[in-house]
Amino acid sequence: MESTIDGLDDPKAAPIPPIRPPLEKLAQKNPKATDHLSITLGPLMIILFDVVIPIIVYYAWYNTRVRQRNRECRRQNQPVDNCSIVQIEYDEEILGYAVICFGFGELYILVVRVARLLRYRELCAPLLSRSKWELDATSWVYGVSMICALIPFVVGSALEIPQLYLYSPGFLMAFLGCVMLISIFPIPLPIGINSHARGTPMRPFIYYAAEDFIAVDGLQDREFRVRYNARYDSSKAFRRMFTYLTWWWISGVIIYLGCLSAIIWKLKFHYAFGLSLGVLFAYLTIWALASYYFVMWSMHREKMAWERGTPA
Repeated sequence: MESTIDGLDDPKAAPIPPIRPPLEKLAQKNPKATDHLSITLGPLMIILFDVVIPIIVYYAWYNTRVRQRNRECRRQNQPVDNCSIVQIEYDEEILGYAVICFGFGELYILVVRVARLLRYRELCAPLLSRSKWELDATSWVYGVSMICALIPFVVGSALEIPQLYLYSPGFLMAFLGCVMLISIFPIPLPIGINSHARGTPMRPFIYYAAEDFIAVDGLQDREFRVRYNARYDSSKAFRRMFTYLTWWWISGVIIYLGCLSAIIWKLKFHYAFGLSLGVLFAYLTIWALASYYFVMWSMHREKMAWERGTPA
């Protein structure tokens, strides 16, 4: 159909450009929280076992020891503030219980998502999955990172350095940070990862993590993986977004480790214990919220550019 500004037909007038179809929505399913209750409970389990229970275990023990010391000081007619009796700030068994509690939240998430991958392989496994035991990249990285978190626990017990106990989440994040840094470089994959065959260029860490968590934990399944991979292949803006996100989280790991080290070595142990957990969840909350709004902005920008037919 050709027309002029006046609305009259004119064979010499330029044709109206066709309207581009909207970008296909990536996550098209709308699962309910009760569709997979064990996954829905994951964040609650992490808060409970990574923050609430370790703090209760340690500070219940510590406050008991403080009261015992104060009673002994008064029995010896010494002022509590300048008492010669040393205040004990840590106990190997108590710290062990607290660290074990810390890992239970992550272990719960890992077990639940692995169970779904094994039970519903045809529904949510990576596109190139040949066996249910291949799982997905996130499950393997998640499992190895949890093993890394045990290193300071074992070394701290052997060398009797209690501060190392507080580095358990730091070792976990440091391992993830190293994997993120390696993933920035598009080197050929030595093995197949998720939906990509061996020899294809590696993609940024956040790309793989987002694909797996949305497909498995978000109940979007294999259809999402197909659309997700197609969007990455066809959209430069989409690829750029994941590169920026991965660098953002790398910077977060560096800042978090710096803050954690300052807290552990500059403060008394009973202060450092609680603050080390607080700074971890403050870091995760800030970086996650910033990532969410950046993704919303980037996706909107990509959508507008697509509809205009201009590069994003």
